[in-house]
Amino acid sequence: MFQGIPTLVNRQDRNYELIFKDVKGKVQQESLQPLTQYDLVKELQSYSDVCEALSTVELALGFLAMTGGEPHMQLSTYLKEVLQMTDHMAPHVFKALSRCSLKHSVALWQLLSSLKSETMLRLKRDPFVGISKEYRRPLQEKHKRLLTSFFTKSSADAFLLEMHEFLLLVLKNPKATDTFRPDWGLKDTVVSYMERKDLDIPPEVDEFFPEEILLSQYTDTWKLSVLLRQERNQR
Repeated sequence: MFQGIPTLVNRQDRNYELIFKDVKGKVQQESLQPLTQYDLVKELQSYSDVCEALSTVELALGFLAMTGGEPHMQLSTYLKEVLQMTDHMAPHVFKALSRCSLKHSVALWQLLSSLKSETMLRLKRDPFVGISKEYRRPLQEKHKRLLTSFFTKSSADAFLLEMHEFLLLVLKNPKATDTFRPDWGLKDTVVSYMERKDLDIPPEVDEFFPEEILLSQYTDTWKLSVLLRQERNQR
């Protein structure tokens, strides 16, 4: 399908924690500006757009992990000149990705993978097939009230992206329950995950995110959080 591109490992089998580590070792990475995130979400409206953008970024990440690249090079230039794969892309998806540089590749994956799950929720599909039922217990009413109260005080967008990444990269592993016990606190677990990545913890998360919610309620917490954030943004 793509000229000059060797077939890479099946995407499902790739370990993105390792790929991100390799990319960060070769190409300095930065977070996306909130305005860029907003524009990307606005431009990639349909499920197929989000999937195309995500699989394009995943392909680019696979190459950057092996070969590195110039952090300030526009992603669109890299896709066009280095990977020679733009013939097969929808023009508006290519245009959306041209807002970013190679230094945004990991942050872009984080945003697009979360957007894919959010879009699936909207289409009444389950984005978390394959996640152990140990992490899929329902939230109780008191937890829902605590989360609702938290989202009136805070946007927590960055924390939600980290929560989603941890869910996909760590908890989706069939052996996850051996390491991350379902009766552990969700907030403490995600905060320590962020600290291992040298990220700052948003003060409002530190102060207000409900301590009582457990890893066993992870998928439900993320789904409700996304809905609450959407409601708040629509006001």
